[in-house]
Order: sequence, then C-alpha cells, then structure tokens
Amino acid sequence: MVDYPAYIEIEPRVYLVRGKYEGRFPEANTLIIDDEILTLVDAGSHPEQVISTLRNLGHQLEDLDRIVLTHYHADHKGHTMYFRHLSECEVICHPLAKDAVESFETMMKTIGIVSPDTKEQWLSLLKSRLPHVQDDYIVDGTFRDDRPIECGDVQLIPIHSPGHTHDHTCFGINGLEKILLVDIDLTDFGPWYGNIVSDIEDFKSSIERIIDFQPKMGISSHLLDPVTKGLEEQLRSYLAFFDKRDEVILHHIAKGVNTVKQLAQVPIVYPRIPYSVYLLFEEIMLDKHIEFLSKNDRVLLEDGHLQVLRS
Repeated sequence: MVDYPAYIEIEPRVYLVRGKYEGRFPEANTLIIDDEILTLVDAGSHPEQVISTLRNLGHQLEDLDRIVLTHYHADHKGHTMYFRHLSECEVICHPLAKDAVESFETMMKTIGIVSPDTKEQWLSLLKSRLPHVQDDYIVDGTFRDDRPIECGDVQLIPIHSPGHTHDHTCFGINGLEKILLVDIDLTDFGPWYGNIVSDIEDFKSSIERIIDFQPKMGISSHLLDPVTKGLEEQLRSYLAFFDKRDEVILHHIAKGVNTVKQLAQVPIVYPRIPYSVYLLFEEIMLDKHIEFLSKNDRVLLEDGHLQVLRS
C-alpha cells in the first residue's frame, strides 16, 4: 500500500492515478477519463492503483474501452496487455510509436540496445523492475496529431512533443489550459533523452512550444501532484538543464576528460550509475550533447578526443 491517495481529480471526469513509488520509474502516472468512452492515458500505474480508482468511480476493469499511449517506453505502456486482456479494450498510440510498442525487439533497437552485453543488462533490469513488459503488445490503431480524441464530454488534444523520444506526445485536456506533460516531467533529475531516437533540439523546441501555450496546469507522469503555481518558471528551469549540462561537459573536457566514455564515468547527466545499462543511456545523452556542441563550433572531436573551441 502507498501512503498517499491512489488518485486525485483533475476536473470533472478526469482523474490522475498516481503510480507507486511516488510515480517514479519503473512506474508512471495514468489518467482515467471517466466518460462515455472509458479511457486510460498510459498504463504505467500499478494495477492495484488503477483498479481501486475505477472501483471508486463505479467501474470495474472490464468496463475499460480504450488505452491511449503517450509513447513507447516500458514504464508508460506498462500494464497495457494485462488491462487489454481483461477488458478487451482498444489500444491506440502515435503512428511513430506503433512498431516499438508492439514488438519487444523493436523497442530495444529503438532505445539503442543492440549489443549482446547491453541486451543482457537491459533484460536483467526488466526482470527485476518491469517483468510485465518483456512480451509483444497489440496496438489496434493510431491517433492523429491534428485530430482530438473524443471521449464524450472530454476531449484529449494530441500535442506531438518529440525530443524525449521521437513519438512522445503530450495531451491537452479540453483545450490547452491543462496539459498532460508526460515526460516533460519537471522532476529534479531534469530532461532524459537517452535513446537513439531522442533529440536535444527537438526536446528544447517541445518545451518552448508548451510554454507558448501558457497552460495553467501541467501534469507530469512522474510527480504526485499537478503543477500550477509557477508552472512557466518550472518549465523554463527544466529547459535550462540542457545549457547547464553543456557547461559541465565543457568544464570536464577542458580539464582533460576528453572522450565520451571518460565523461560517462564522471557521470554528467546521471548523479550515479545504479545499473550497468544506465551507462549506455549516459553515453547516448553525452553523444547528443557533443553533436550539439560540435554543430555550434564549441567543441572539436578529432581522433576520438574532444577539445574545447570556445566555452
């Protein structure tokens, strides 16, 4: 049992189901739209949390009509197949997510897990923390960026927000004043972009686009409560992580830590490397920073070694 309410109301018919572990990985929060079409947005919250919330709303799991997935990551597609098996609900996602949601092998390749060693490390992590995501999934259809998802009285507005992943999609709830930010998650860790399909410049643009919408509420997939007070300031602070990490990288290169593998051992993005496979994610994120810094003539990569051109 968790020591906080399993769910909170966002607005009439819309409820945030909080994942266990305060919504932190390996869980992610889930939205329930209690409407004509009973809908989950993501399936990362523990089934106990989802089932108890549905029960309190006068439903059982078998009543579920639809699951909308925000992107292909394991902590978000989560318990989709368990819910689908019991309810026979439809599952939809962004077109760019479909292959990696459906196929476990494709998900690994899309993440960047291709070598035998990293596969072994990844499978070990999943076995201990996400044992339910090692099979293939079924996707029944896709949603469109330019078309709201109708639930009844509630409309979900897809906002394709690449960067974290190429398929990452936020959702406005009955407009754009309340936005499910998904993995623009406003956590103290900052942005995460450790897959080969992640992109720093896209991530920055997506955050800036959300800021331009001027939402009054941002709902993170990994925080217990929606953010209302100082939301724009928090989004700008989150955006600032990229530049801060650039500066830390430049500082270490200037001190002679001048390869990506050496930088990853510091590490730069992660405060520590708790699982071996996280070293791969650290290196992928560092590669993306180096690519960005090189493009902007701030570092030079020559013979596998980095040097600072301008700080």
